[in-house]
Amino acid sequence: MACYHTIKTLTEKVLGQYSMNKNRLFFALLILLNSSAIFANTEVAIEKAPVAVLKSMTYDLIEALKASKVTRKQNPDIIQQLVTTHVAPRLDFIAASRWVLGKHWRDADRAQKIRFIKEFRQLLIRFYSTALAEYALTHEINHSIMHFLPLRKKDDKDVTVHSVVHPPGSNKTVPVNYHMHKTRKGWKIYDVSVEGISMITTYKSSFAPQLRNSGVSGLIKSLVERNQKLSTKTVSLNAQN
Repeated sequence: MACYHTIKTLTEKVLGQYSMNKNRLFFALLILLNSSAIFANTEVAIEKAPVAVLKSMTYDLIEALKASKVTRKQNPDIIQQLVTTHVAPRLDFIAASRWVLGKHWRDADRAQKIRFIKEFRQLLIRFYSTALAEYALTHEINHSIMHFLPLRKKDDKDVTVHSVVHPPGSNKTVPVNYHMHKTRKGWKIYDVSVEGISMITTYKSSFAPQLRNSGVSGLIKSLVERNQKLSTKTVSLNAQN
C-alpha cells in the first residue's frame, strides 16, 4: 500500500524520526498536542470546547505514559492499551471509514462495513502505538511541542483546530490542523492534515487501486495482514522502552 511510504518527509519535520512512516503522524501528533505548559485538570473539566477536548485527551495520555515508564518492559502492550483508552474514544472511526472508502462505502454490505471499521481502527491504533514506542526510545514525552491557535468559528458543529508544531532541535514550525465535528458523544476527530495534506485523502488515494482490483473484501484482507505484522512490531518496540 503506497501510503505507508509516501508520508515520511512530513513526519521527519515534525518528530525528527527518519524511520517513521508518514501515516503514523496522524496519531503521533495527537500525543504532542499542548498549547503551552501543563494545565490544571479543573480547567479542562469546565471547558468543553474542541481545543479543550484535545488538551484533556493528550494531557491524560502523556501523564499515563510518564507513569508507565518503569513498567513498559514488563508489559509490552501497555502503550497500545493507553492509546486505546485515552485516544481512540476521541476519534470518529465510522466517519473516517466512510469518507476513506467513498463510493465503495455504499456498495459494501453491513458485515463488510463493520469489518472494515474494525480493521481500519486497529491499523490506526497500531500505527500510533508503534510511532509512540519509536519516539519514546529517543525522546522524553512532554507537553511543550505544540501550540494551538484560537478557534476561528466557535458555534459551528464542524470545526478545524489549527496548531503549529515545534520539531525538536529545529527553528521551523509545521502547521497541523485537526478536523472535528460534534456528535452525540461530544467532539470527535475525523481527519488530521499536516501542511495541507489530509490523512483521509492520503488513505483514500492509497486504498483506491486495491478497491478497484479486489473490492472492499480484498482491502479488508490486506488490512488484516498489515495489522498482524504491526502487532509483532509494536510488541517488540514496547519491550525496548
